[in-house]
Amino acid sequence: MKNANFCETDESIGFATLSLLGQSGCSLQFKGITIYIDPFLSNSVQELDSPDLVRLVPIPFLPESVIDADWVLITHDHIDHCDPLSLPKIAQASPQAKFIAPSSVISILLGWGIAPNRLFHAREQGHILIEGIELFAIPSAHPKITRDSEGKLASVGYLVRAFGENIYIAGDTCVDDEIIKTLHLHGPIHTALLPVNEHNYFREKRGILGNMSIREAFLFADVINTKQVIPVHWDMFEANGAYIEEILLIYNKTRPSFQLQIAQDSLVLFHES
Repeated sequence: MKNANFCETDESIGFATLSLLGQSGCSLQFKGITIYIDPFLSNSVQELDSPDLVRLVPIPFLPESVIDADWVLITHDHIDHCDPLSLPKIAQASPQAKFIAPSSVISILLGWGIAPNRLFHAREQGHILIEGIELFAIPSAHPKITRDSEGKLASVGYLVRAFGENIYIAGDTCVDDEIIKTLHLHGPIHTALLPVNEHNYFREKRGILGNMSIREAFLFADVINTKQVIPVHWDMFEANGAYIEEILLIYNKTRPSFQLQIAQDSLVLFHES
């Protein structure tokens, strides 16, 4: 499906381009800044965790080839999001890159030799990444919202506000009232990347923490008033995914108010107003 807002770019104006990297990873390119979120560019899950969890989505490019990262955002400490075989190589290939993450991830990144002056705690109050682009940490329920003794979130999603439009990258999360209330405070969402690898008994039995079901994600998307949804976390591992046929069937049967985008290539989300 093509995005209704897809069009040729004019480099003289600002624009937002999204590229999916597999699992929940993506990159956002704006005029003057490139952001990577949860880049999973290795076989670390199979090599370090479960030999039977084989990537179904090819590695799009090697982490050592990432020379354009300005910011790298990490949602939580699971290795398919905080990848030990990707992040140190990205840090080396992009010495200008700074990292934003929850406290537990900051500790891991320090242990991998990434300098403290490149590391920033994910802030609900927000960061200014560049003029016209702000970033807010959004609570994540994985499986529930957890905060440390200082009130800092253990797991987050991110809301990128660029040129007056909101892009929500949920990370790993279930639906929670606090998340809904927080997103309502930020205003309408232009694009939401939502996980649709449902939590269930059998996944939990083998140590896999699922997220929203497809139906749950679509209901959540309507509640948070998003224009379009890009489902993620559904096509990487057979034991922890969903089928495209399921996603399309539920969308076509329930007819939610948003546009569904099954992204395969880079997408221009919107232009600077």
